Amino acid sequence: MRDNRTFKIILAIACFGAAGLNAYRYAQGDEDIMNIVLGVLFLLAGIMYVYRLRKGI
Repeated sequence: MRDNRTFKIILAIACFGAAGLNAYRYAQGDEDIMNIVLGVLFLLAGIMYVYRLRKGI
């Protein structure tokens, strides 16, 4: 894959979307511990991809 930047942008958007979906589920009352764990993990993965984009890694 030659253009990794586009792929990283798509992955960052997908991670933030999944984190938002888990936060929405938690806000609606589905207080499952897995929603919290997955939300935090997706949020951290999205931050990692944004960091990698900014640094050019």
